[in-house]
Amino acid sequence: MTKFLSFLSALVLLTSCSDTKTSKPIGVPSYQTIHHLTLPGTFFHFNHQGKIYLACSIHQGGSAPATQLLRKGKEGSVVVGETVHRQKDLLVLEFDPKTLSSSDALPYLKNPDIQVGDRIYILNKKKKIVATVVRLPRGNQHQVVFKNNKPFPAGGMSGSPIFSERLGTVIGVLQTANSKTAATAGGFEPLLMP
Repeated sequence: MTKFLSFLSALVLLTSCSDTKTSKPIGVPSYQTIHHLTLPGTFFHFNHQGKIYLACSIHQGGSAPATQLLRKGKEGSVVVGETVHRQKDLLVLEFDPKTLSSSDALPYLKNPDIQVGDRIYILNKKKKIVATVVRLPRGNQHQVVFKNNKPFPAGGMSGSPIFSERLGTVIGVLQTANSKTAATAGGFEPLLMP
């Protein structure tokens, strides 16, 4: 009996040591983007180390403090605060937490490891537009380039969050597309919080 228990213990130890850990894929969330009252483009909120922020493209304009934003299906407006982080064409802003719930803020992991071939999703107005990363920034370029097989209407989508299926996190902000009405390629700036 003692030999059997020793054998069983060794077997359990061997099994637990050789067990390969696999991460469970995180589902791509459905996300309702936030919009300016009079300007095109979108904003989104994300959770960085327990604090919630807004992100948008700089070229959208109207991102000054006290800007009022609306979210479809929600009462009231989001009151924007000060800029806390700035990149080439990307702003991260504070906002009044009483004006936007943090319950559906997108997850964010610092320094996302974006790779060519990654499947990504452009999240806008609860739609998930699938695309693939085809080129990383190089030289003085600041955008990751993506392509997709199914054309989508990209007009007014600047500022939409880019979500990585592999990483399970928001990784960037949409900035360009090759068409306003039937885009098949575009670029986003990686979100690189300090």
